[in-house]
Amino acid sequence: MVVPVEIEETIIEWLRSGNDDANDVVDLPWEVRQLEPNLYIAEHPKMPFTLMVSFGNGFVRLLVPMGLETFSMTNDEKLKVYHTLLKLNAEINLMKFLLMGMNDDVYLAVDLDTSSLEKDEFNDALSALLVGLLSAVSALGLEEEFEGLLRERVLAMVYERLRNGASREELLNFLVSRVGMSKNEALALLSEVLPEESDRSYM
Repeated sequence: MVVPVEIEETIIEWLRSGNDDANDVVDLPWEVRQLEPNLYIAEHPKMPFTLMVSFGNGFVRLLVPMGLETFSMTNDEKLKVYHTLLKLNAEINLMKFLLMGMNDDVYLAVDLDTSSLEKDEFNDALSALLVGLLSAVSALGLEEEFEGLLRERVLAMVYERLRNGASREELLNFLVSRVGMSKNEALALLSEVLPEESDRSYM
């Protein structure tokens, strides 16, 4: 599979550049890492999903895993999920729901033609994925599970920064400035991650 290097570099640069106060999703400074040739993972603390970016011949596919495995569901449970997601496919522009992998995991996807792709269209695709994700969570009654996944993502980001030598003050700033937590929420989370340290100097 041959993917034009300039297209791949341009899209990854769209994601990596920007600032945390941006109004458009694409203008947030996403943390991007390459998993394999033509496949990337992108995350931003304020976005409630992990974005997979896959490049092919003439197109880029944006994927968001929902963390919902359907293979082990009963037929009635599958019917409810599939019916709900197919209706959402018809209601939300650009994006679609897919089943992928051995366990029929649910993903949201947008396929974009790279021959004429511009930044505004890319931003619309990211916005559609966000709307689709939140709509699916609500329609399927998965709010509690979704909150748990969001917490796990934030904790993973905190632990990654700890492994890279971040100080407690830097972690607090990350949680407040980039994740959007209140200071009290951030301190409570840090007290779980670093229970041996006192919060007193930060109050």
